[in-house]
Amino acid sequence: MMLVQDLVDAIDAAIDLTRAASWDRVGLQIGDPGAPVGRVGVCHELTPDAVDEVIANAIDTVVVYHPLLFSPTTVFVDGPTAPGRALRLAIAGVSVIVVHTAFDSAPGGTADALASAMGIEDAVGFGCEDDDQRRCIGRVGSIPEISLGALEVRVSDALGVVVRVSGDSNTLIRRAAVVPGSGGSFVTGALGADVLITGDVKHHEVAVASENGLAVIDAGHIPTERPGFEALYDVIITMAHDSQRIGPDPYPWKD
Repeated sequence: MMLVQDLVDAIDAAIDLTRAASWDRVGLQIGDPGAPVGRVGVCHELTPDAVDEVIANAIDTVVVYHPLLFSPTTVFVDGPTAPGRALRLAIAGVSVIVVHTAFDSAPGGTADALASAMGIEDAVGFGCEDDDQRRCIGRVGSIPEISLGALEVRVSDALGVVVRVSGDSNTLIRRAAVVPGSGGSFVTGALGADVLITGDVKHHEVAVASENGLAVIDAGHIPTERPGFEALYDVIITMAHDSQRIGPDPYPWKD
């Protein structure tokens, strides 16, 4: 019988949880390490709807990309808050395992999945915390020559979103960088590439990019993490015999 700690250990062996950023919260966040792992759910984020689905479907253990709790809290009261959702899950006996930036950095994880979806070849890590090559949330590599305008269409089609673009649509792109999630702070590290594809880029970060000849395609926070969610589900179903996705289909627009 697989226990919750066994699943944590298997995930650690597959992706190395120590790859997570120093500020992040990964690993077992709620639950008893010695409890049976039972039925496993995989979700991107434990929203109120996702928590409802976990409980309604009698899920015993959830592997989630985003942490439910980031900051320490001294109050756990039922309600529409992260601590309130944590309380509901704990009362229901649900264990929660978080991967977040550990999976971003892992080979085959969120960053690699996004780079692959964008057609980037020979991708290598950048944006490495403390120059630790195990903790590189971004990827940069070559891309078959394409105009920025055509790349905008590719990104939009691949991720199913309307994107924001900074740069001349006729600019030829030969080297591209990607950061899943919020990547505006990685603009400086991406200099030398022709384009940065990420989410949540602020005005002043775009200005720095423009001043240094770096185009930016902002496809949004969650959409840039979607290819990684697919990869995460694939990892977990090899470990858990009884598993299912929790929440809406991350690719509802695809057949």
